[in-house]
Amino acid sequence: MHRPSFPPTNSNLLQNKSPDRIKYLVNGDHEHHLASTVRLYDNDNTITRFIRWIKKGNQTIPSDRVPLVIDYDIFSTAESGGTIESKYGRYKEVLGWGSSSTVKMAYKPNPHHGPKGYTYAVKAFRQRANESQNAYHKRASAEFCIATTLQHKNIVHTIDLLSDDHGRMCQVMEFCAAGDLCALLISVGKLDETEADCLFKQLIRGVAYCHQTGVVHRDLKPENILLTTTGCLKISDFGIAECVQYAWEKTSHRSKGLQGSKPYMAPEIYITKHFDARAIDVWATGIMYVAMRTARLMWTKAEDTDSMFKKFKLSCGSGEGYRPIEQFEGAHRRQLLYSSLQTDPQKRINSSEILNSQWLSDIVVCKAGQRGY
Repeated sequence: MHRPSFPPTNSNLLQNKSPDRIKYLVNGDHEHHLASTVRLYDNDNTITRFIRWIKKGNQTIPSDRVPLVIDYDIFSTAESGGTIESKYGRYKEVLGWGSSSTVKMAYKPNPHHGPKGYTYAVKAFRQRANESQNAYHKRASAEFCIATTLQHKNIVHTIDLLSDDHGRMCQVMEFCAAGDLCALLISVGKLDETEADCLFKQLIRGVAYCHQTGVVHRDLKPENILLTTTGCLKISDFGIAECVQYAWEKTSHRSKGLQGSKPYMAPEIYITKHFDARAIDVWATGIMYVAMRTARLMWTKAEDTDSMFKKFKLSCGSGEGYRPIEQFEGAHRRQLLYSSLQTDPQKRINSSEILNSQWLSDIVVCKAGQRGY
């Protein structure tokens, strides 16, 4: 593992603001206590994000302005029609930006629910160069349709799609105050076993649900995994997701195209024209678990031209095992990771099998992860 994905844990600049990030209870359960931060939805590389994080002074959102627990009853209270500001409040912060969108935090006071009010994340889609108005609206609508179809506690709740005063298509979503998984790893470094296991099981629950619904994400990575301050994980950003099997179909469609983020992309993407994108998602979850436990990427690209990926293949083929995975305790854990990172997609474990595995059955998920907020 040759390249740090995140800053080293001994950095004096980004000390964890909450040393008691995870609290162990006498009954064997645990609680997460994550700091409320400004999220970076940026699609740039990690080093660029780290520099930007430094320049922002590790900015935090005042706790008296943001409800740390999502009240799901509010999702049915917004009035029909009207502008973004009248329905969801004024913009307070730019949470992040990428090549295709900008995400802002909107805050709407509510005198009936105390001083905190309601907080939302609003994703404004950016029209691409030479993109027709029809294609622009179709792209925003496609993501919204998939996102609203998925109703699961480990998937970000998508609320509305409407135009702002500038004619931009805007998608309104629940706000996750603890930011994304990448920001957490930047801030604290590697996670301990209990914390990583809890988040991983929540991730697999969300992925398995997507696959059972016929949807593939295709861009699973820490930047697209959001967290509440209580430790509930939410999968976000369905910009390149697709439906590979509709309810009336007996078989799934194959996917194509070189899409995703290279460190998390499975090897078959580079060598086959059509592939099972569900196996692509599973591969990415395995990479993410190792990232959570080590705060490092396994390799830059899953091709033989990458020395670390080549070393991984040789280590697995020799029967010796790959050192970064061999360091983890528990034979069930190690075997499942190897099965998730099986280079032959036909032999790779699927998300339902992961969810029903002995390892995940033994993982205790925090109460926030169980209830969804």
